[in-house]
Amino acid sequence: MGILMAGIGAAIGAMLRYLVVYFAPAKGILTGVFWVNVLGALFMGVLLANHALNVYNGLLSTGILGGFTTFSTMMTQSAQGTRQHQFLYLAVQMLAGWVAFVLGMQF
Repeated sequence: MGILMAGIGAAIGAMLRYLVVYFAPAKGILTGVFWVNVLGALFMGVLLANHALNVYNGLLSTGILGGFTTFSTMMTQSAQGTRQHQFLYLAVQMLAGWVAFVLGMQF
């Protein structure tokens, strides 16, 4: 049952990511990929703080948030810029993700 829930969640997360990336206009390093990763970190913090990972891990964290966030696309986007842009993009992405996760844990 767990694998089915993870698969359903991943499909939902991927569709949500598509919508955010499609509708979020890129403004420098603030791309749709940036926003899905920051939102994913925020929601993971909320789930962790509310102990929801124990009960709904397959569906919520592995499934929906795993399908929603995207490490590989973040790496690809960073590689498309200059060296200075690559470092800035990754540094901002990681810092924003960490801040979002910590803020999510406050809910």
